[in-house]
Amino acid sequence: MSTTSSTSSASSTPAATVRNGVPVDKLFGTINKVTDDPSLAQFRFTARNDWLEGTASRSTIHEWAGAGGEHVHVKEFSFDADHPTLGHGYGPTPQEYVLHALAGCITAGVATTAAARKVELTKVTSKVVGNIDVRGVLGIDQAVRKGFSDITMEITVEGNADDATLRALVDGSRTHSAVYDMLTGATPVNIEVATESAEPAAR
Repeated sequence: MSTTSSTSSASSTPAATVRNGVPVDKLFGTINKVTDDPSLAQFRFTARNDWLEGTASRSTIHEWAGAGGEHVHVKEFSFDADHPTLGHGYGPTPQEYVLHALAGCITAGVATTAAARKVELTKVTSKVVGNIDVRGVLGIDQAVRKGFSDITMEITVEGNADDATLRALVDGSRTHSAVYDMLTGATPVNIEVATESAEPAAR
C-alpha cells in the first residue's frame, strides 16, 4: 500500500524543465516573485581589488546581495589585470574584461531567452572588438576620448528555429542586458578616497 502511494506521488510530480541548461521553472518563478515583491529586485555586486606591482592588480569577487538577503558565491573568484606594454603579464587589461563582460551578458541573455521561448540551442559564439586611441589615456591629447571609441560584437546563434527567431533572441538579450545598458548609457560612478601617508608628519 505504501509502495503504491509512493509511486503514485512520484509520478504525479512534474519534472523540472531544463532547456539549454537553464532551469525554466526557476526562471519564471523568479520573475513572478520579483513582480509580486519589487523589493526583491534590488541586487548589489562587489569586487575587491589589490595592487600587485607596476600596472598589475588582482580583484576578488565573493559576496553579493539580492533577493532579500546577503549571499556569497560557491567560491571566491580571482581575476588579474595588467597592461600589455607597461605590465608584467599578470592578465588581460581592464578594457578587455569589459569586452568579456559584454560577451558574457549577451550570451547569457540569449540562452535564457531561448529557454523561455522553447528554442533548443546548439551553438552560441561571439567575437567582441573594441577600438581605443590611447593618446587620451596617456594624457597626450585631452580631446581624445579615454574609453573605447566603438565596440563591435559578432555573434553566431544556432538552434532549432528559423533565422528570424534566432535573431530575435539576440535582440531580446541586448534589450535586457545590464552590461549593454552600462556601456551605452551614463552610469554614475562615485570614487571615495581613503589615504595613508608614508611621509613623516610635518613639524
